[in-house]
Amino acid sequence: MLALSDTAGVILLVLGGVFVVATAAALVLRGRVTREPAPDIPPAMVPGPSDPALETPLLQKLQGWGVVLVTFFVIWLPYNWLIEPSTNLKQEEALKTEAIERGRRSVELFSEENQLGVGCVRCHGPELRGGVIAFQGAYAYPPDLTTICGGPSTGHTRILSLEDIYTTIERGRIAAGMPSWSIRYEGALDDQQINDIVNYLVFLSSKNVPNDQNVCTNEDAAKAAASPSASATASASASPEVGA
Repeated sequence: MLALSDTAGVILLVLGGVFVVATAAALVLRGRVTREPAPDIPPAMVPGPSDPALETPLLQKLQGWGVVLVTFFVIWLPYNWLIEPSTNLKQEEALKTEAIERGRRSVELFSEENQLGVGCVRCHGPELRGGVIAFQGAYAYPPDLTTICGGPSTGHTRILSLEDIYTTIERGRIAAGMPSWSIRYEGALDDQQINDIVNYLVFLSSKNVPNDQNVCTNEDAAKAAASPSASATASASASPEVGA
């Protein structure tokens, strides 16, 4: 506006004013235009929407939801596939932790507060580090269970693998004063209860037995313990096992 002459500026102002007045007048006059009233048709007789008007919005809606769902599954399925290994590992660790806790309670004495108690501590000592019991007019010495996965290296000459622990608990060692505990051998515990106790014993051994000697978690140690030379050496050096 400053670059224009005074006359051009006046002309532009006039034209702008005319445009504003014309626009306002058009809006006012439009509101005053009288329209003919529509025919008074009963609602029941009013023609319905056409087929395209009914089908097109519904079709577009369904197509839109289809795109949304496809997008969701395209993202959700790969995401779950990627996190599945870590999720399974966390679940497995949680289940093992719960099993160890149940096993810890199982080896304790039965009480109103601890109804899972089986009473392993009655023979193997308060901390499962070995005990003394009367058996057939003499004394038997149930072994230390906190190092049971040490195998022959810790005096457990009959424990050469994890399977041997299950077998000992299930069948017992009747000649040494330990009864069978599995219901398969007229005992009182089911497979889940025995599995919990074994998990707890393995947990204790993992803290007291070096991994290179742990026959429960180290396959090489189990193979070494099962070798004829190792078994002969352990049998010669170990005292006769009296308790189970």
